[in-house]
Amino acid sequence: MKKIFTLIAMTALALSMQAGMYIVGGAPFGEWNTSDGMEMNDNGDGTYSLTVELSGTIWFVFADNLTENPGEWDLFNGEYRFGPTTGSDQVVTLGEYIATQKQGNGSGAYQLACGSEPTMFTFTFDIENMEFIVEGNAHVDDPWTYVTVAGTPAAIFGTEWDPSNRDNDMVKNADGIYVFDRYDVELPETTIMFKVVSNHDWGLACPAEDYMCYVEGGLYDIHITFNVETEEVNCIAELKGEPTPPDPIEAMYILGEVNGMGWAPNMGVAMTTEDKVHYNAQVEGTGTNKDEGDDTEYSFFSFTSKLAESADDWGAITSSRLGAIENAYLVNEDMMGMDMMLQKGDNSFKVASHKKYNINVDVENMLVNISQVSEGVDELAAGKTVAGVSYYNVMGQEMSQANGVTIVVTRYTDGSMSTSKVIK
Repeated sequence: MKKIFTLIAMTALALSMQAGMYIVGGAPFGEWNTSDGMEMNDNGDGTYSLTVELSGTIWFVFADNLTENPGEWDLFNGEYRFGPTTGSDQVVTLGEYIATQKQGNGSGAYQLACGSEPTMFTFTFDIENMEFIVEGNAHVDDPWTYVTVAGTPAAIFGTEWDPSNRDNDMVKNADGIYVFDRYDVELPETTIMFKVVSNHDWGLACPAEDYMCYVEGGLYDIHITFNVETEEVNCIAELKGEPTPPDPIEAMYILGEVNGMGWAPNMGVAMTTEDKVHYNAQVEGTGTNKDEGDDTEYSFFSFTSKLAESADDWGAITSSRLGAIENAYLVNEDMMGMDMMLQKGDNSFKVASHKKYNINVDVENMLVNISQVSEGVDELAAGKTVAGVSYYNVMGQEMSQANGVTIVVTRYTDGSMSTSKVIK
């Protein structure tokens, strides 16, 4: 009886092994449908092969069976799927044998850059040695062998302005258009900025000026497309829901080159607040940085809602940092007193050194307002902590910033108040 059971089990295993071998993935491999894929030819020697015409960047895995119905991912991943041994996505190099394994949990897929022009490729899968090889000509001189998106914010692109990030490679669809999709991305009010780049380098990038797409904040699906023939770039940010309310912010600090400090995660200027929404501080820019050909010295700074315990532990405050929409964001005289957008991250603001500034942060609306302090206001403020600054014209009407002849009213945390007249 035991022999019969063993024979039946071996027969079932043999039938399973003979079920075939398939490539499942993006077009033309079934568009990630668990009941569809391209069947490979059984060579009768433990190997399977398939020759197919491909273009663009292709994502795929192997499978020794398909499901009866589309979308049966638990069954497909648990029983049929072969993928990277690394447990994550893996780039395929032409002409090299690559190890594979039964994945079980469906983690990771293979990525192959095939060039923008349709080209024949041959896939050979060796079931006995658990490896495969892809052979063909990917048009290595093709200016668009790889098509990648590089931009900001990191919530979409993983890294900031990184053309080498293969996770941002676009995929060519059936219409010949390259696409990049990210789903359920939570964004503050910000501007999405990016370029489409070729071959993981800045040598060829579209459009010439950064593509910009403003979002009000919330939960978004991001769809970016690129037509390699016309070099037309488009981005659709589809709002799916309101953003998750942020955790209460108990404190805010200014990091960087102010008040004689340098960059350290455990050192910052504590800002004052009365409502844990609006934070204020008066600081002096004390950096010594100079741009080439410019004698002006500049100070760089950003913000954090907590400080680290040690001077080398930047990781402790990574998720707590707030900064500008782009790094080294210059706040010149024309921008003083204007509300500017903040976003999560470490991008710094840049101001002229050896001047004093009132800095106001609105964490609810993710805004910062930086204004230069006049000498008269600074003298009166000596030894006190500023709680807020208001601006009025000569008619007594409140203004958002100093403009022309302006009465500046400064309130301090001890309840006192001072006024001065400035001309801007």
